[in-house]
Amino acid sequence: MGDNAHVDKAVSVGNYLNLYLGQNQGVRLGESVVVSRKAHSRMPEKKIKGQIKILTNRDAGKTYLDFVEENQVVHIDVYHKPGDVYAEDVARGIYQAVYKYFLERDPQLKYAEDELYKMVAVYYHKIYIVTNQGKGLLYDLLQDKVSPVVAGEEGYDHVHILARLNCDEYYLVYVIAEAVEEVILASEVKLARVRNIVHGLQKQKEDSFAGYIKLPWKRFKGQKAASLPEKENVNQLIVKLAEKFGGVEEIEEFMESYSTNIFKRKGIDQQKKKWGDVEHYIEQLEELGILKDTPAGKILTRKGQELKEYIINHKCELETEIRRSIRKMPAGGSGRFNKLGSCDFKSHRIEYINRNKTVNNPQNWTGDLAVPESIVQAKKNSFFRGDSDFTIRKEDLHYYKKRTYVPVNVCILLDSSGSMAGEKRQAACYLAQHLLLSGKEKVAVVTFQERSSRVVVPFTRKESELKKGLATINPAGLTPMAHGIMKALELIKESRIKNPLLVLITDGVPNVPLWTLDAKADTLRAASFIAKEDIRLVCIGVASNRSFLEKVAEKGEGILYFVDDLNRDNLINIVRHEKKEMLKGRQMA
Repeated sequence: MGDNAHVDKAVSVGNYLNLYLGQNQGVRLGESVVVSRKAHSRMPEKKIKGQIKILTNRDAGKTYLDFVEENQVVHIDVYHKPGDVYAEDVARGIYQAVYKYFLERDPQLKYAEDELYKMVAVYYHKIYIVTNQGKGLLYDLLQDKVSPVVAGEEGYDHVHILARLNCDEYYLVYVIAEAVEEVILASEVKLARVRNIVHGLQKQKEDSFAGYIKLPWKRFKGQKAASLPEKENVNQLIVKLAEKFGGVEEIEEFMESYSTNIFKRKGIDQQKKKWGDVEHYIEQLEELGILKDTPAGKILTRKGQELKEYIINHKCELETEIRRSIRKMPAGGSGRFNKLGSCDFKSHRIEYINRNKTVNNPQNWTGDLAVPESIVQAKKNSFFRGDSDFTIRKEDLHYYKKRTYVPVNVCILLDSSGSMAGEKRQAACYLAQHLLLSGKEKVAVVTFQERSSRVVVPFTRKESELKKGLATINPAGLTPMAHGIMKALELIKESRIKNPLLVLITDGVPNVPLWTLDAKADTLRAASFIAKEDIRLVCIGVASNRSFLEKVAEKGEGILYFVDDLNRDNLINIVRHEKKEMLKGRQMA
């Protein structure tokens, strides 16, 4: 009975963790254990004693183990009073506890020791342990291979566990935490009480891909990531660069800036205008041995030239990897932006025939007749009815089923004035790629800058057409917002698409008029035409321009989102949220 209770409790805790960790929250187990998928920070004792902060913008795997993907690691901290706790003892305690748990869950395993051993061995390289007396993977610590702890590292006043567990394995968190507490107490060290936990953000440095990619020609001291095959590491590096520069072709363009051909080189100011702050990436590429300093400036090394050739020769494969990366939803949610206003826009459904599914003899059905299925059904029924001749009756008829869906076609209206250069431009381009790759509907891009506007990408489902158009966006000059709105309306009307969603992205206010000498008045007049055309408007801008953008959203009978930063995560989360709202408000055309 006691064994079953232990198993049931572990399962119950696993379900509890699945709920909270799935919402990017941390939890306290008992009085001394904190669990999350994020990094933890102890609040200053002078402020609040015994309070732990869950850093919601710092993934545990990326922070501590230099993982590329998020949400791969469960972070378990068991706090204790001053005293020595040995990592080898913790490893043995965890091993024995997991072994015992699997045996309790399935007593028949005592007759299959090899199978039981394999079940436990799966976690040898998935559990990383740090104490104030050493650190290492579970497997290494069981072999008494202990690495020294660096001053200031995790584990000085707690046992720090990083376990690669999926949501179906969260029951092991209870098993591990209980085992660690027992080891601490057996070491004659008292457990420390965690009074409460809070959630918050911590400003973090830009990712250092030089710290987790082990290229075959470069070694780094103290690197924690496991060595990967050369091809996988190079692909990882290129995907990381694509997140910054937008795609394979733009990576090539960036690398041309460091070729020995001076006519192809692009100055640092030109690079910043298109891609934003590139200095961090240049430093990382130098550390990886891909760029080097010369009297004539930075150029590609021999390995840099090889990387460039690799990109050219494996373009198709790399673009597939990049597309997979772009499709992913970013971390974060609606709390990262503020929403004002509401919209009564009603979406229209499209009904179509599903040729893959049929229904037999429905009541009041007027769909297309499925002839092959009807004949097969009639043949069967004729046999069972004992008909002397082959006959088709009403009950034999099959019809193709009907399906409906709500297409949401997005037109991005992008401010391409000088202030949108760099990171903001890249974020908007990334949004367009994400929408096209993650949905079934069409995407268009219209820009406004200097004294006019233009259709950069007409409504399309072709990725090549989108990328070609996005590459031509070079922010500069003034902000003719009224021109942009009218150009977008013209495109939407000519395209005759269903459920248009117009997304206006800007960091400023208009300063170029269209009809009068007042740029703001002209913009508000242009916005008033949006509501008349049955178009849903979403305006995304920075908080400093909230007052004017509220008027734009009001005139267009749309919604305003204002953010502190026009980054890609904010843009994607907002647009995807609005697409869901349009699906909720659907009605028949």
